[in-house]
Amino acid sequence: MVVYGIHPVSEFITVRPKQIRHILLDRRTPPGAIDAARRAAGLGIPVREAAAGEFEELVGPANAQGIVAILRPMEPVDGDDLIDSVLAAGEGLLVALDSIQDPQNLGSILRTAAFFGAAGVIITKDRSVRLTSSAVRASAGGAARVPVGEVTNLARALGRCVDAGMTVVGTVVSRGRPLSEVPAGGPRVIVLGSEGAGMRRLVSESCSMLVTIPSPGGFESLNVGVTAGIMLCAASGQVPQASRPPEPSED
Repeated sequence: MVVYGIHPVSEFITVRPKQIRHILLDRRTPPGAIDAARRAAGLGIPVREAAAGEFEELVGPANAQGIVAILRPMEPVDGDDLIDSVLAAGEGLLVALDSIQDPQNLGSILRTAAFFGAAGVIITKDRSVRLTSSAVRASAGGAARVPVGEVTNLARALGRCVDAGMTVVGTVVSRGRPLSEVPAGGPRVIVLGSEGAGMRRLVSESCSMLVTIPSPGGFESLNVGVTAGIMLCAASGQVPQASRPPEPSED
């Protein structure tokens, strides 16, 4: 499992240093990468200069900014434990993914989840992309901060969330409630469906509310990673409430 670039590697050094096996530096390493490598070495992480052609073998033509981290395999945690932690706190935001297949989408969602301070991302043990090297790279360091939890049956897990008092918000293309009704506090879950079919029926029926993102352009297709950003923004209280025009004065 490979992560490259100054910011993503620095995130793992800061948040999950034990996840790093070793770090490679290019001979033309920029100062920011050297600073990150020094911090890693200070934590006991092995650092060495890459052999000729080693960077290209690991990352291809991508710009690694002079630094590559080789990670240990990242295993998902128990999704029920993530739910329990939010319930115990009485506050927090989870993202549940129903049959997402593209590792780039998983990585994008992890990046967005980290930006908005989500407590975790939940995937299913079957019919779901794994936390692969591609997903970790696409997360731009978000995978270091946001735990990924697995559940066997997503509909059952969401039903348990609703029964425990969490607000479970699913996303649908049409006939859903407006974004302004997404709660910005309390324990809550944002549910995103697969790239093609959306949420499965039982998953949709397990949600406590369904929300539709309006399309001023009349175009229905929206990438699931973009949908995640909009929904997490709403759940963080960043979507303004609709305002009424001021009442006319009687004077």
